[in-house]
Amino acid sequence: MTFAFDGHYAMFDATPVDNQFIMDCVPMAKGDYVRVYLYGLMGCYHPEIDLDISRMSHDLDLPEEEIKKAYRYWERRGLVRRVSDTPPAWQYVHGREKSLAGSQPADPEYEAFAEALYGVFDNDRRLHGKEIQTCYEWVEDLKLPMEAVIMLLKHMARIKGKNFTIQSAGKVALEMAEEQVSTLEEAEAFLSRDQQIWEGVRRVLRKLGKKGMPSEAQTELYRKWIREWRFTPEAVEAACAETAKGEPNMGYLDGILKNVRQEASSAETIDLKLFSEIQEQGGKLKETISRLGGGMTEENRHILMKLENEYSPEVLRIGVRECAAGHRNIEELEKLLEAWRKRGLYTETEVEAYVAEFHRQNELLRQLREKWNGNEPRIGETSRKMAARWETELGFSEEMILKTAEYANEAKAPMAYLDKLLTSFHEKGIRTPEEAEQERRKARAEHTETQTGNGTRTVNAQQYSQREYEEEHESPEAMLSRLKEEMGDA
Repeated sequence: MTFAFDGHYAMFDATPVDNQFIMDCVPMAKGDYVRVYLYGLMGCYHPEIDLDISRMSHDLDLPEEEIKKAYRYWERRGLVRRVSDTPPAWQYVHGREKSLAGSQPADPEYEAFAEALYGVFDNDRRLHGKEIQTCYEWVEDLKLPMEAVIMLLKHMARIKGKNFTIQSAGKVALEMAEEQVSTLEEAEAFLSRDQQIWEGVRRVLRKLGKKGMPSEAQTELYRKWIREWRFTPEAVEAACAETAKGEPNMGYLDGILKNVRQEASSAETIDLKLFSEIQEQGGKLKETISRLGGGMTEENRHILMKLENEYSPEVLRIGVRECAAGHRNIEELEKLLEAWRKRGLYTETEVEAYVAEFHRQNELLRQLREKWNGNEPRIGETSRKMAARWETELGFSEEMILKTAEYANEAKAPMAYLDKLLTSFHEKGIRTPEEAEQERRKARAEHTETQTGNGTRTVNAQQYSQREYEEEHESPEAMLSRLKEEMGDA
């Protein structure tokens, strides 16, 4: 007679778990390790499931190597016993049997490692089970040699004292793994560099006027500056002087170094020379923004850095000079440089020539306004185009323009009236102030002769005068009223 459970019996059965296991082992173990232990325990009670490592990997959605790690962990805890490597097989040990075994080591290699850890502290500190397990995971998971882990812990005790946290050592262990440390020589070289990090952060703290041992956060900041941001220790220490402008602490120093890092290529090592160059450039940026009446905001800094990439230093310098003189801000500087580029001005010579001509033309227009006692609205692009036309297209000199402007003094729109006069002079071939004055006298004489020679009153609108242009811009009602008055109908 044979007896066996139904194939589905396990689904509806229960697997007994000692409270001792729950209280002593579960709190310290990884969650996946607990899953593996419980799933295997169920298989022990129900062998009909035919559970092996391959099926456990599938059912628990864990790699087979992770399953093996879990059982090696429970083997060290004395709760399973390895009976075969090929294929991998373990026997579960009852918790009470483990207690009766007393001092017999469940995993001699693990126990030897734990004893070596105790020796690190000369029996002044005793690591508890979870701390030992964490250190052993650096061997299993990070693939560090056991001797390298022992060396790491001695290193931590030397620089931070014997009461350092295992978590802080774990960060260093992870860096060692990332650098693929696999020999004692490589571990020694790595820890030598870490020693330099520790000594470096202590020098920085002294420069900042801080006493005491570096904290883990301070050490991590310094490690980031040296290893990730690629500052040399000399550059970091030079940056300490910049903190005198604010609060001298590691956070403020981090902000200074971050700004410098952003100015350099990500592949560059920032030594003392490069640091000084970037700081000098940053000072120039600040000075430039200050000249334009702005603060060193992130937005202003971003705009100016963009302009530095798009324009030559000479053209940018001219733009800053012009905007500062006109009390214009950095946004207007950007517009000015864009306007020059649209005009095809790219070099210092081209821009300086254009700016000189611009100011000369401005001075001419300013003198015109003075002659008209400010009777002309603010001079803008239309006025500049007119002035350019008089000089280039019509070919008049400044002297001729200023002389002719006297004839437009009483006009309602003197700029437009001057344009009409100069166009007329050009058509008549009048080129000099003397010829213009002669033409003016001739027009007045003809006007007088017309009025007195035949007794007929000539309407002023028929003579060549300021009125001629103004009538073109009068409203129909105003023109009708003025004509009636001039013809005596009023």
